[in-house]
Amino acid sequence: MAEAAGGDPGREAATDGRSPGEQEHTRRTGAATPGRGPGVATRPAAVLFDLDGTLADTEAMWRHAYRRLAADAGAELEPDWWADALGRDLGDAATALLGSELAPPDDRDHLVARLIDHALASLAGGPGTTAGDERDGLGEGAAGDEGAAGDDGVVVAWRPGAEELLAELARAAVPTAVVTASPRRLLEAVVHQLGIEVEVTVAVDEVARPKPDPEGYLRAARLLGVAVDEAVVVEDSPTGVAAGEASGARVLAVPHGVPVVDGPGRTVVDSLAEVTVATLAALPAT
Repeated sequence: MAEAAGGDPGREAATDGRSPGEQEHTRRTGAATPGRGPGVATRPAAVLFDLDGTLADTEAMWRHAYRRLAADAGAELEPDWWADALGRDLGDAATALLGSELAPPDDRDHLVARLIDHALASLAGGPGTTAGDERDGLGEGAAGDEGAAGDDGVVVAWRPGAEELLAELARAAVPTAVVTASPRRLLEAVVHQLGIEVEVTVAVDEVARPKPDPEGYLRAARLLGVAVDEAVVVEDSPTGVAAGEASGARVLAVPHGVPVVDGPGRTVVDSLAEVTVATLAALPAT
């Protein structure tokens, strides 16, 4: 399914600086670059998606992983711990949740590796559907979606409207990318479980500065061979929205777990189910 970026002679620049782990998934129809006429654009130059909470509902997976990490360290999580973890770098979140005594700075990389191992273990069972999820007994209800269920009954599912929007973008020959705060091996697992197909994926371990820095989105636009100010970033958290805005792209926010207020250069919607290619093309410039 993967195709080298150099396979399209019209986008040779997209190969510059590509790390070995970055991959492109071919699933477009029509022209390689969407046309933008001299008048009003009918489609964006590219759409760059966040993964967790935007395309994929991975909340149960991450809750499972953080709880296992806390249990390993003999720590007890605070009642509002999940809100503190949302949208943060994995190392920062683990350190904040466990405290400096249980998570000293020199143990940061080891903690992140263990956290990822727990997340991956929850996905090991392969595709399936469960009746509920693991949400700490906080009354958040069942997942209620078909997705990928691991050995512990953790479900990764499409966010509402995400699969349909990606399909519409594919039909319109609009290039797409995923830019995530997750490392490559976890990104690949979630993409595989749900069957997400995009041209470019950028993981957190392929950039020097994670979100809210715009490096990941700038890299994705360069790999796609598009000007970032002609692209749209789709995010669910304030941290991700800040990264998109700093890149110079137009930003569509679909809040999930943490509120995102409307503001200059961004548009906030309740669900991707209400978003179309025309919606993305009509977003105001930054």
